[in-house]
Amino acid sequence: MRDEAARAIVVCPSNPYLSVDPILSVPGVRAWLEATAAPVIAVSPIIGGEAVKGPAAKLLRELAGESSALAVARYYASLVDAFVLDMRDAVLAAPIEALGMRVTVADTLMRSGADRRRLADEIVSLIARLEQESTCRRRA
Repeated sequence: MRDEAARAIVVCPSNPYLSVDPILSVPGVRAWLEATAAPVIAVSPIIGGEAVKGPAAKLLRELAGESSALAVARYYASLVDAFVLDMRDAVLAAPIEALGMRVTVADTLMRSGADRRRLADEIVSLIARLEQESTCRRRA
């Protein structure tokens, strides 16, 4: 796998156990993410302790002991440089930053095309800030 052209890798707000973990289990993917020079950003699929849809909250309670954006951040701690947290969970920003991630608080609930565009713009702005500050921990 090559990432010379990647400005960033974004792990979209998806179930870490059912959607993301199978991808990370593909031989070489996890190691590539750990080694890439591009910043890796994860968007929390949990808002206010609940999943917008699907079983992510139930699985987090069963496998991580709690359903929260903090539990998702712990899952991604060794892989990501930055974490996008919903504004309803802003109180979790400091504990997530303590895991070594840059946190951006935004409205992550996407119900329309305009919502998706707004969140995408927020993530692009985060990528620009990370590039400008050179804060990706794997390159520090």
